Amino acid sequence: LGTHYYSVKYEPRNVDAGERTVVVVVVDVTEQRRAEAAMREDRRRLEGIVNSAMDGIITIDASRCIVLINPAAERMFGCTAAEVLGESLDRFLPARLRTSHAEHVREFGRSGIAARSMGRAGPMSGVRADGEEFPIEASISQVGVDGQTLFTVICRDVTERVQEAEARKLLEAQLY
Repeated sequence: LGTHYYSVKYEPRNVDAGERTVVVVVVDVTEQRRAEAAMREDRRRLEGIVNSAMDGIITIDASRCIVLINPAAERMFGCTAAEVLGESLDRFLPARLRTSHAEHVREFGRSGIAARSMGRAGPMSGVRADGEEFPIEASISQVGVDGQTLFTVICRDVTERVQEAEARKLLEAQLY
């Protein structure tokens, strides 16, 4: 049968002068406890996935403030979660792209589309904490949570790939 959990409440009552009684209410809360344990386990699994991901994961709210950043994104951008939680996503974008990115997020939020790849209009860039700009690939998704829209960006530093492509082009230009 397994373990069962109960909530027990005692409530003293005076029935007649001088006579005291106690009302005891016992409620089986086993299913509630099991559901709570399952939710905690699901949360631990999700945190494990997010924290072990090789790509950067950043979640922002509708005002574009950072509400989650995983360790890969911390390494990629050269910062800690404590430094950036509650800050604007703009800190990771080159100044020339901030306005267009803000509009992109607004349009995406209005579109009703759940997810899409970003950068269709051209190469994307991120900015590290030390100010270094670097090429990235990114996708964005949105989800409603407790009446709030959250946007999650999954990004990858593609510096090595871009450098290799540029080196290949130079080599090909020299050969022909």
